[in-house]
Amino acid sequence: MLIKIIAKITDIALGILVTIYIVLEELIWENIAEPIYAFIHGLSILQTAEEFINKLNRHVLLVLFLALFTQVELLGIFALKLIGTGKVIAGVTVYAGKIPIAAFTFWLFRISNEKLMTFDWFKQAYGFVISIILKIKMSSIHQRIVARLKSAKEWLKIRPSRLRLYFQKKPD
Repeated sequence: MLIKIIAKITDIALGILVTIYIVLEELIWENIAEPIYAFIHGLSILQTAEEFINKLNRHVLLVLFLALFTQVELLGIFALKLIGTGKVIAGVTVYAGKIPIAAFTFWLFRISNEKLMTFDWFKQAYGFVISIILKIKMSSIHQRIVARLKSAKEWLKIRPSRLRLYFQKKPD
């Protein structure tokens, strides 16, 4: 009996965490941060910055990347804390404010990946994080939530809005 209760609580907690992960990845990263990353990556001024960054020592790159990464993650945690305590607008604002920094950090990681991976501990930590993300994406709870979100998106696409229905009505 106790094992069933613990399993149910664990399923609920995992469901909440996976839902947060999906919302952050699907809605925020794919729809907001990734286009910002593409924009940043396409700026010609950053081509010069890329050349400069490629010349940096691997230790300098590591410190720069970790400083930016830590800042982005702390801002995300702070934003979720604000949202969790009922300060939704402030939390969303903080989270939105971190997106350009996250996109820049992602860009920095992409161009300095080879040098960063020369640190064995960094390479192992990165591999560990990627394996966790893959486990989350392959989990049945993730698959169920993604399927539900997909069906909800489809329903919202085909569901006629009141405004559309109003304009589709024929005048008598």
